[in-house]
Amino acid sequence: MRAAEPDPRHWWGRRLPSLLVLLAVLAVAAVAVLVMTNRATTVLPEVGRDRLGEDNWSEPIGLELANGFQVARVPDCAAGAFTRFVLWNPDSEPYWEVEGPPTPLNTFLVGVAPEGFTTVTPFSDPPSGAVLRLVAFRRDGGAVGIRFQADDLRENRVVSGNPLVRYTVEGFQEAEVCSTGGSGAGDDPDGDESDPEADDGTGDLFPGTTDGGLGSRGSTTTIDDGTGPIDD
Repeated sequence: MRAAEPDPRHWWGRRLPSLLVLLAVLAVAAVAVLVMTNRATTVLPEVGRDRLGEDNWSEPIGLELANGFQVARVPDCAAGAFTRFVLWNPDSEPYWEVEGPPTPLNTFLVGVAPEGFTTVTPFSDPPSGAVLRLVAFRRDGGAVGIRFQADDLRENRVVSGNPLVRYTVEGFQEAEVCSTGGSGAGDDPDGDESDPEADDGTGDLFPGTTDGGLGSRGSTTTIDDGTGPIDD
């Protein structure tokens, strides 16, 4: 016995209306997937978005001023093959972004693409006093980063951690900042020793820096240097 044929007097009994309804259902489902994906990306970004100083990179990097320009330094405990560098505001909107093949680096200039890297977002000078997040992505081991303001930085000293701690260049390179989050051997915040590594001749590689932006001076930020708060 054959099953009864659909009644052609109803829309579901005719081929064209049924096909149109199916296409409409598929279109609604596709839009719903796109909306949910966009919401998930906004709520769960690759590095935490907030204005309270909580970031989910696994280990810190440091920053210093050398010849008036920002130099990022990767401590030995955070070494790796880097594939991407970004300078973000607190909402993960880039002032600068580059990417490239996995490359071991222990230092790089903020705003200048390392050799072999491609510029995704050309550098733009952040507003004076802006909260900045410099993040470096490793092929293995997760991201490393620092939250700072330009006025936190100093010549011949590396700042890193949360709260920011000041190190000599050599002291930071070997400090156990990855496990202690801002204290370690080699910390010499108040020493008078001059450090030739801080003057690495990289100033000419970073054009376009302006007063009041990256590399500016005149901080009023309190920095914890391990010996008690100091106001510069």
